Amino acid sequence: MSQSETSQRPRKLRRNKRACDQCSARSVKCRPSDGDSAKCVNCIDYGETCTSLRPMARRGPKPRSARSLTTQSRSDAGETSTNCQSIQPQISPFDQETVLAPSTWKPKIMPAQAIVMDLTEIYFEVVYPVFPYFHRATLLRRVSRGEYATDRALFSSVLAMCALSSARVRDGALYTGKWDANALQSPSSEELFEAAKEAIPHDATLSQNFDYARAYALMAICCIQYGDTPRMNYYIGLYQGFISVGGLQDESNWPGVLNHVDLEERRRLFWSMYTLDIFSSIIFGGFARSREACFNVCYPSDDETQSGDTNSRTTGDMHDGPSWLTGWNFVTTLYRILEHAQDRLGQLRNPVQRTPSLPGYIEPGSPRQISCLTNIMALYEQLPPVFKTTQPLTGRLDKDLFGFQAANIAASLQLVRMVLFTTENSTVDQKCQIASEVINGFASVPVAYLRAISSPLLHHLAGIGSIMGSVFENGLTETSYRRVRSVLLDLANLLANLEVDLFCRQGTSDKLRAQVSRIDEFMKIQRSVDASGPVVGLTPWVHQQSHALASPGLHAHHQLDLPQDSPQIHFPPELFTDWEYAFDFN
Repeated sequence: MSQSETSQRPRKLRRNKRACDQCSARSVKCRPSDGDSAKCVNCIDYGETCTSLRPMARRGPKPRSARSLTTQSRSDAGETSTNCQSIQPQISPFDQETVLAPSTWKPKIMPAQAIVMDLTEIYFEVVYPVFPYFHRATLLRRVSRGEYATDRALFSSVLAMCALSSARVRDGALYTGKWDANALQSPSSEELFEAAKEAIPHDATLSQNFDYARAYALMAICCIQYGDTPRMNYYIGLYQGFISVGGLQDESNWPGVLNHVDLEERRRLFWSMYTLDIFSSIIFGGFARSREACFNVCYPSDDETQSGDTNSRTTGDMHDGPSWLTGWNFVTTLYRILEHAQDRLGQLRNPVQRTPSLPGYIEPGSPRQISCLTNIMALYEQLPPVFKTTQPLTGRLDKDLFGFQAANIAASLQLVRMVLFTTENSTVDQKCQIASEVINGFASVPVAYLRAISSPLLHHLAGIGSIMGSVFENGLTETSYRRVRSVLLDLANLLANLEVDLFCRQGTSDKLRAQVSRIDEFMKIQRSVDASGPVVGLTPWVHQQSHALASPGLHAHHQLDLPQDSPQIHFPPELFTDWEYAFDFN
């Protein structure tokens, strides 16, 4: 064989005769590095010290004497077990972590550590300000050491976090120029999600390992990003089961060995998932599993130095100004008020009540509109000014955290007002006024914030639009409809601006415009009815027009020349059969 033919033969991959300590612990193939003979490829990738200090195990069968001794010891152990069955200690469900996550567990996929590190940092940029589930310094240290590769529970929460960060990247949430979005799409968000899902044991709830609860929460939020409401409810349910098994709605049932950072993480996760539960019940029309009257959990602390979250402030202003958690906790308070308003909202959404009522036994739980809003605005006025205006994004977490809170407060405050006015049978003008304030308020927020909050904010706005549908129930004058129409089209324009880069975009703005066009056509027919007398078969005609106007052009609406004073018009139910569909992201 010639020398040229020899050089063209593929090189045979080399393999260490004996795996290093780190590769042996992870049960992965140990291959020597071409550039550094003192380290293997895996240790270079993970930044580990490559050592071979463990004792050599002798190969081959054991000597006959050793085998006899082992057999005898097993026999003795079996006899002892048989004789002592009545006094064997019972393993508590809360002590089963070693059973649920044995050392032999290995993940099906292991993304490159560089990808995990990048997605972790992105999490703190665009997700953490609203969902602060990890302590920054602790998580970055554990990820940099690759601890998630051997810790099953930590792996599930880290991969769920990466899946959420990856989905936000894909949906255009990045607002700094230091990331290459294309390089962060392999593995995909869905692949990371499946890896997290596979790592969670079917009975992980019994282990009461906090990382499993955190994984459930992150996966629920990720499902919102995917537009998958059923799976979102599934993971919220798993999280609620975790809380129920341990009685964790009361801090006195939490482990007694928690340090301050551990307490802060648990409190933030607990209240964040509470707000998500109330949010989903209002926006998606489900039911709230949480009741704040049953809780005994503190709000997260405002003292950042005690929590160890030193990255949220610079060293120079560690003791100056408010904590960003002041704004975050205010949003939690708003959702506690929303919980009680949601009870009444559910009754309005279901005009046919199949559940027997209990008259005289239970007082209506919905707070009164006027007194409730007065108290809310009093609390809002007490907030520091930094939470009332949204400053441009700077790329510095210690500054941008406050901007995220201001944007979230604006959205939550208007949602509370809209729900309260809906439950109190407020006037059309009042609802339009609030909806206009919502739209104008978001128009003044930098788009980078809105896209960083991403799909949850889109659902938030769509939920307000869905609530606006109640204004048609009791009829409208042409003047009132003109104002409602203007609000709906403004909402459609805002949604269109936020939908631009969404991977799971469903054309909500287009569907809303189509709905407005259908109502426009009905209004034209109604005006002709008022001028020339009743028209036979009006309702079937409207039903037929719903198919003809299903997909109008983006600028297909007409400006209506409506009189200022006109009689009230009642709309046929067939006209609104697709109203909820217009705001459906599934």
